Amino acid sequence: MNAQHKAKKELLKDEIASLIAERLKLHDENQQLKEGLSDLSSAKQADVENIHHLQMDISQLKSNVLKVEGYVIDQHKFGFEKALQQVKYFYKISLDEGNFDVGKDFYNGELIPVDEIPYDDTPEEGNVHDHDRVDAEK
Repeated sequence: MNAQHKAKKELLKDEIASLIAERLKLHDENQQLKEGLSDLSSAKQADVENIHHLQMDISQLKSNVLKVEGYVIDQHKFGFEKALQQVKYFYKISLDEGNFDVGKDFYNGELIPVDEIPYDDTPEEGNVHDHDRVDAEK
């Protein structure tokens, strides 16, 4: 029986050594996972900061676009007003008598409200559109 007892003892020693090796391997893997998690947390924080900076940049760009749009619209209005003043001065055309209406444009040879002009991609011959403006008949 002593030999059998020795064999069981050796088996238990081998199993304990194997379990200790497995434990060390799992401990090392656990440490690697903790380090990976720490790296991911740092990367996540960096991403959150980048997103915040990008959102601030987007907000600034939107603000800039609104300013530029306002500037372009103002310059368009000022240019149009200058042209109206020159028409009034050089051609002695009264702009206050009711015939002149900036809300109307020529379409099919008629002066009609701008919002009634159909703007499609295939303009009919003789139609005047903002994107292909031509001088009205003189």
